[in-house]
Amino acid sequence: MKLWINKHTIFYFVVTLAMVGMILFGLHSNSRAGNDYFIHGRVVEIVEDRTSLNEVGARVGTQVLRVQLLAGARRGDIVEATNRLFPIEHATYAQVGQRLLLFFEDGTTRYDYFAHVQSHERSFGIYAVVLGFFTLLALVFGKTGVKSVFSLVFTFVVIIFLLLPLIVGGGSPIFLTVSLSLCIIVVSLISIMGFEKKTLVSILGSALGILFYGLFYLLISAVLRISGFNVQEVDLLIVAGLGAGVSELLFCAILIASLGALMDVAVSLASVTAELSGKNTEFKELFSSAMKIGRDIIGSSSSTLILAFTGSFFIMLILFNVHNTQYAVLINRTDIAIEVLRAISASSAMVLCAPATAFIGSHMFASENNKKRG
Repeated sequence: MKLWINKHTIFYFVVTLAMVGMILFGLHSNSRAGNDYFIHGRVVEIVEDRTSLNEVGARVGTQVLRVQLLAGARRGDIVEATNRLFPIEHATYAQVGQRLLLFFEDGTTRYDYFAHVQSHERSFGIYAVVLGFFTLLALVFGKTGVKSVFSLVFTFVVIIFLLLPLIVGGGSPIFLTVSLSLCIIVVSLISIMGFEKKTLVSILGSALGILFYGLFYLLISAVLRISGFNVQEVDLLIVAGLGAGVSELLFCAILIASLGALMDVAVSLASVTAELSGKNTEFKELFSSAMKIGRDIIGSSSSTLILAFTGSFFIMLILFNVHNTQYAVLINRTDIAIEVLRAISASSAMVLCAPATAFIGSHMFASENNKKRG
């Protein structure tokens, strides 16, 4: 018991220190001049309201507001800000007492400034929703839920404070994403499952899943004639100066989106194999039994992953139907091909991840059982 506590305590302590270091690194890398232009403010008065509802029920027009600044060198000052509401994106209808995010540029004198509303201040709501989710995990699943929260926080810190700054700094996107994905897999699975043999099986299965994904991505992207340059946002990144490795970002984005599903399948098959090993001691019997259960797991998991990718494209599909886009045009669109690449490459990797994990688990647990009998 003492060894168990020490081993896990050291693990969590080291990982926590690593997260602190990554956060400090990320904050230092992203400290750029100009971020102070966006500050929080509270509406104290609506001076003028020239807005109305358009034909679809969206509010458009212009508001003139008096806003108290809540940050920056002029914190506490009340300034006049313009709020323009557009029907497509910027629909921030302000009311007295609301907190807003302002674009504020100070001038040479106290009355020489430029201020307009950027968006609602949503940070507090986001923190509250995330904290509520973490609390729900902890209440429903107890200690396991707390461990899941720890792994989720670690994943977030790695992606936001380490992976993104390193890529922006000129690192190889594929190398960094694959390496840090393996790191996420190891830390997440150990934190949730502990230092168990089935944890090792899950890690090896997830790692093979990443390998399978890479192979399927190369094959399917070649068949569909898709490269990383086909993504719309890539042009903006090239203009912004991120030239090196920009074509690799599609590979990285799909991998990050499907990493959780790969780990789920690997954990499920590893746990199933571990449980069945008490009854089935021979490799063939153990592998066959695990695959019978694995078929059901893969059937539901693959559907979930494909529907998740399709759902992200759902509004665009509605738009195509509204415009009565011909099938020949629709099926040959680049964005449709990219969605097919996303769904099939990740789902195919997950399908092969199941038997790979079952094979590794069956071999390990069967060998262990044979040693005990011997």
